[in-house]
Amino acid sequence: MPRARVKPELIRWVRKDAGLSVADAAKKAGTTEAIVQQWEDGTLQPTIRQLRLLANAAKRPIAIFYLAEPPWKFTALRDFRRLPGDPATNQSPALRLAVRLACERRQVALDMAADLDDLPSPLPIRASLEEPVGEVAQRIRDLLGISIGDQRKWTGQYDALNNWRRAIQDLGILVFQARGVEVDEMRGFSIAEEPRPVIVLNTRDAPNGRVFTLFHEFCHLLLRKGGICDLRDRGSQRPEDSAIEVFCNAVAAETLVPRKEFVRSPLVHSHPKGLDWPASGLRRLARDFSVSWEVVLRRLLDTGQITRGAFRDRREAMLARVRATQGPRPGFVTPDVAAVTNLGQAFVKLVLVSYYQDRITSRDVSAYLGVRLKHMARIEENVMGSRVMFG
Repeated sequence: MPRARVKPELIRWVRKDAGLSVADAAKKAGTTEAIVQQWEDGTLQPTIRQLRLLANAAKRPIAIFYLAEPPWKFTALRDFRRLPGDPATNQSPALRLAVRLACERRQVALDMAADLDDLPSPLPIRASLEEPVGEVAQRIRDLLGISIGDQRKWTGQYDALNNWRRAIQDLGILVFQARGVEVDEMRGFSIAEEPRPVIVLNTRDAPNGRVFTLFHEFCHLLLRKGGICDLRDRGSQRPEDSAIEVFCNAVAAETLVPRKEFVRSPLVHSHPKGLDWPASGLRRLARDFSVSWEVVLRRLLDTGQITRGAFRDRREAMLARVRATQGPRPGFVTPDVAAVTNLGQAFVKLVLVSYYQDRITSRDVSAYLGVRLKHMARIEENVMGSRVMFG
């Protein structure tokens, strides 16, 4: 079998950068761990077929193995806060891929916007940990221009997610969605560099859960401190990171469910303080504010409507019910819908406009959106409202 004349350090870099162990690489390439070790110490070269299998496993083009040396390391990953006890080497390949794709897509967006002379302005507001949570939340709502009345008109979880996502994208923020990452590892992450900061949500999370994550990560952007989050306030984090997570959770909750509006809600106002809340009441409040029942339960605790013990017991009961009734994950999604859902209308529109102005080729469009050209007519109609070039 023909052997691939590649440098062992490139094989080692690709494997490690993808988060693959030697055992993972061996399994994906159809060989043994001992053989992979020989590839990496230079005593044996892989076959072309084995190299292709390894490239597929690492989600990298095979050409990367033929570079003169390992490329620039993805430094943003090292800057992200991590889950306690979860060093960089333990992050799943799916999470590593999600972060790399987010950074690559951000750079693509920056290049296209610069070519169109249409770079967005920096975010017009900032936040600091010393500020009152209520003031930060009010600034966010004022900036987005969405009232409680607007919020209460939305129907269904996806309506809320899409409307909030659209409002945040209008500020020049890219909001992507990642697939294949477990929720316990990542609810969301953010890249706080400007222009074109990035928020990434996890499609395995419930739509209302993603809404909360969206605002949690938006608060990270206002603090200019991006990171990978599971949204739990963990005492084992570094004090600085723990304080940031607590603050971002509080701002997200206050933005989505303002305290004054919440306590004036007829359902909350009429319920005796300190008593437990039935699941039906939590769900009604959740529908009223287009948020998850977890956010509502937390707001009841924050506003003194229930005791901490009742909060803890009700949360455990609700989680047990969710686990018991959880159905199968959504089935097949068409490529055109998946592209717009995962990349966001802002990014897709930027790609289409660049194509309309002959800045990129149809092959570029296909590569950036991850779809074949035969799906472009539907994408174009979804994002632009009509079929302009691909009809």
